[in-house]
Amino acid sequence: PEYWVRHVRECVRFADAIRTLVDEGVSTFVEVGPGGTLAALGQETAPDAVFVPVLRGDRPEAVAATTAVGRLHVRGAEVNWEAFLAGRGARRVDLPTYAFQRERFWLDTPVAARSGVERTSPGEARFWEVVEEGDIADLARTLGVSADDPLSAVLPSLSAWRRKQRDRSTADGWRYRVDWRPVAPDGRRLAGAWLVVAAAGEERAEWVGDALTRNGADVRVLHVDPRAGGWTDRPVDLSVVDGVVSLLGLADADASTVPTGVAATLALQRALGEADVPLWSVTSGAVSVDGGDTAVGFEQSMLWGLGRVAALEQPSRWGGLIDLPETPEAPDGTAWDRETGDLLASVLAAGTGGEDQVALRGGRVLGRRLVPAPVGEVSEAGWSPRGTVLVTGGTGALGAHVARWLAGKGADHLLLTSRRGPAAEGADELSAELTALGARVTIAACDVADRDTLAGVLASVPAEFPLTAVVHAAGIERSAVLADLDPDDLTEFADVLAAKADGARNLHELLADTPLDAFVLFSSIAGVWGSSGQGAYAAANAYLDGLAEHRRAAGLPATAVAWGPWGGGGMVATDAQAARLRRWGLGTMAPDVAVAA
Repeated sequence: PEYWVRHVRECVRFADAIRTLVDEGVSTFVEVGPGGTLAALGQETAPDAVFVPVLRGDRPEAVAATTAVGRLHVRGAEVNWEAFLAGRGARRVDLPTYAFQRERFWLDTPVAARSGVERTSPGEARFWEVVEEGDIADLARTLGVSADDPLSAVLPSLSAWRRKQRDRSTADGWRYRVDWRPVAPDGRRLAGAWLVVAAAGEERAEWVGDALTRNGADVRVLHVDPRAGGWTDRPVDLSVVDGVVSLLGLADADASTVPTGVAATLALQRALGEADVPLWSVTSGAVSVDGGDTAVGFEQSMLWGLGRVAALEQPSRWGGLIDLPETPEAPDGTAWDRETGDLLASVLAAGTGGEDQVALRGGRVLGRRLVPAPVGEVSEAGWSPRGTVLVTGGTGALGAHVARWLAGKGADHLLLTSRRGPAAEGADELSAELTALGARVTIAACDVADRDTLAGVLASVPAEFPLTAVVHAAGIERSAVLADLDPDDLTEFADVLAAKADGARNLHELLADTPLDAFVLFSSIAGVWGSSGQGAYAAANAYLDGLAEHRRAAGLPATAVAWGPWGGGGMVATDAQAARLRRWGLGTMAPDVAVAA
């Protein structure tokens, strides 16, 4: 008590105390308190010292405390990181052995996120406008209540409305789309020896060779039969090759699950081995750059998913992806004009330091971009399912979430398919749950990759409830890095493609003449930006994206949703998998929010 009495009645020698500590060699001070008042005063007394307040009034406690610990760490203070990070799945990683060369590698955080301020959705903004205007009738319509209802009736509706708006805002932050934007060639010319590999009879091989030669390269064109064994054994001295351009993806697709172009590209990658030679893969009409681009070569889109994985797993040996126009652009009626050839050469000349996912259209180089695509304010009604809705993979974790949402939205009849059908784990319980929600339920055993079996299931749809929508959520995943794949045995690779790609193709072809309200394909971010160890999965999902673009260009309904990882099952079935994704900066999505998005 005597100390505090003196503290109140006598002069507080704060400045003297700070100077004494500085004279004793103290250079870092920590203020343990509710703000930074003392730290600010101390800085005036000892401007060369560092003062670190643990808490700040203008930011969340966890952020302020963590920032303080970080500042102390960089000042040389010993921090018990094991205790600080316990239970968060953190691990030690090696830092680069070279300087960062003044380049930033951190993602930019939106201002709202840095300030801790929640983003206001259009719906919320409109709500508060109504409140400020004092319009009781409009407010009642917004909440779905009567203007005469008491507060006890309004509050639950307001709470539900708030949750819905929050979920919408969350989902809006998840939404991105692929965009294609013009990029200017830098004018560099090719140099050194380049190898062009193409299937026998591929006419564009000579056109590519001429374009590269015209732009400074010493070119050799190698024609192979990708369906014949041993073609990768043909002698090529890779030590004198500066780059490889593969046209193998242009090979005609056959009836096999793994298209010839995909299998041949995998074989070529393996044949190149450890040679430090960039491999560029060329497709034609595999991607759609705008609404008028029909993506007639969408079957080649698997190569784009595969290439994105190669870029992650083999960055020094992967060049990129280039899509040529499929429709005639040259005066002579071909798409292989001189200007396009020169643009192709300019992309190759820029090397791995330039664009690595481009499309050549209309005399321009278009670079692929991922841009935010928030929906903003949408109609409350949305899509109302009717008749029969088919959900493939319907008894799995994702399919079950979709089925519950459809039943809650009033679907008359749900047709759920899976390989085991009614024998699948939890099928009976799911059926009972959906029936209680008011839907008629049929669970059928069907491998959607089996065209005949799928056709039989579609034929069984009752006339009372005609098929009006499809949600293709079936899929499996098999992890393997590309270097470990055996081009002569792609059985597991084919299994992954079959569930996703063959199933989608069968649905597309069998329902070509069926008027549908919705044709929804559950794709994955693995197909959008690649995922190490998931070459087959990325290829399959890139195919779904390409198929959706092709259907829309043809005037058919199609929506491909490239999902991130869902919580509560699916491809992220364990806590260990979720923890690994968090280390990569990728959190899981709440299923209820995701399916309603």
